Amino acid sequence: MKYSISPTSKDSAFGEDIILREKSTTRLLFRPQIINNKHNEEASVKGCFIFQKKRSSENWEDHKELDLNKLKATEWVKLEIKSEEMLKLITELDMYYKIHKEYGIEPGGRNYLKINNPRLEKIISLFKEDNSLFEALLDEDTEQLLKQTVKWMVRTKNSEEIISRLLEVQENELDQLNNLIGITNIKKLLSVWEANKDNVDEEFWQKIFKDNAWVLSQVFASPLLLFDEKAYIGGKGLGNKGGKVVDFIFQNDISKDVALIEIKTPNTKILSGEYRQGAYSIHSDLTGAIVQVLAYKEQLQREYGSLLLNSESDFKVFNPICVVIAGKLDELDKTRLQSFELYRKEMKNILIITFDELFKKVSLLLQLLSDK
Repeated sequence: MKYSISPTSKDSAFGEDIILREKSTTRLLFRPQIINNKHNEEASVKGCFIFQKKRSSENWEDHKELDLNKLKATEWVKLEIKSEEMLKLITELDMYYKIHKEYGIEPGGRNYLKINNPRLEKIISLFKEDNSLFEALLDEDTEQLLKQTVKWMVRTKNSEEIISRLLEVQENELDQLNNLIGITNIKKLLSVWEANKDNVDEEFWQKIFKDNAWVLSQVFASPLLLFDEKAYIGGKGLGNKGGKVVDFIFQNDISKDVALIEIKTPNTKILSGEYRQGAYSIHSDLTGAIVQVLAYKEQLQREYGSLLLNSESDFKVFNPICVVIAGKLDELDKTRLQSFELYRKEMKNILIITFDELFKKVSLLLQLLSDK
């Protein structure tokens, strides 16, 4: 069964009409809508009942809307839903809840298929932990071969035995597979970068780096791993207000010391006007981000004791590295680049890296993996 999702914004999308009752000239349907509910993530589906009426020669159109606010004190409206209709409605809405939980609201139109074949579900489960494997296989050369293989695996009598054997790969084959998956992930990420170099949505970049935390680890010389994102680091006053939340916290895997990362956008201005001939001032957008992450550091050090007491994981705060990721270097000419480099090289406790520098590191990593 196919479910078509048509986004109306980044936080909402319409599903297909659920036909509950239909006769030659009248029908009752429910029009579902999935939403990103900030107040309750579980409550992700809403919609409305629509009654349609037509002549036998006409197409279906929505009936005139009944404004319930115009009902008088003694008036009321009754809409009866029969048991079979209710079962169909609940069953169909359950699928929309599952679609939102699994995929969220993806940009562009999307179609989803409901699978009722246990064997096919087993095959899909093999890929579910890293769905980029499908992308690596579904290129022009292997797409048809993969389709035929999956179809054969589903229909054959020995499907369970075949799936079990698929899990028994040799060590060198597993290394090759892991390398293929890594290359596919990096290519996909670089494509996202190329298509969004002018994206000014900070939440977009937050999600990109959350889903690909290994990219941010490329900033550091020592082995640092993602510790937390959108992390509260103290600062609340009376009424539980004013708490400070840093974009990302990374942690040294050995010393447990943390690093703070503040994410802006590729379009963040890093230089402003010419202060003197050949010398350019640093833009307030960049200095603001620097002051912000330093304030996070100060707050974290001041409230380290209470934060550690309420934390499930051990972490240290010796002298946290502070990182600001903002702007692009390729927009600077030689003179402006000199001003920027002179400024950031003098920053003792702040590492400033631009988006194009960061993704250049990703590109170099791709070259390294591809040469193996």
